[in-house]
Amino acid sequence: MRMSKNWRAYCLTAFGALQSSIENWGNPDFFRPITRSFYEQVFSSGYEHSGLISEKALNNPKQRTDDHCLSPQFICRMIMDNPDIYLSDYDIFENLFFLAKTTNKVTKSENKQLSKLTSNNTIDYKVYVPTNLKYQHLGIKLYRKTGAQWKTAVECEDNIIPAPSDLLEYEKRFLV
Repeated sequence: MRMSKNWRAYCLTAFGALQSSIENWGNPDFFRPITRSFYEQVFSSGYEHSGLISEKALNNPKQRTDDHCLSPQFICRMIMDNPDIYLSDYDIFENLFFLAKTTNKVTKSENKQLSKLTSNNTIDYKVYVPTNLKYQHLGIKLYRKTGAQWKTAVECEDNIIPAPSDLLEYEKRFLV
């Protein structure tokens, strides 16, 4: 018998790891390894489905994949740049970790397009489109699940992703 994952165990592990990495955060050599380790904990903890699906994924079930719509690596950067807020109160951290688990159903090609809207491969992190507007920017039509199956999904009016205001405010300094 397979047991479901306890996402809080992954969250607590991430919390401890980030707390122990605070002293290294100012060194650019650590930016990517620290944010990747947070991403790995989020990814391994399972998904929290938002109930949103792209039109293309709705019509192409074999092409579906999950998109972490709030970019866990970027959330980690916000946490590490503000440890006095996010690493001093576990409940606040847990809420962010849970949000980082949020996924939307999209096609694999849409997921690839969405991943190109940020750059985390250099010292200078870049955000090309605000988090809440990236689906709209790419013309990805979203539908919201209303019943037990995707076939009952209804079109969303604006294709704007709900995102925490502190995340949207923080990312302004990285917008290119």
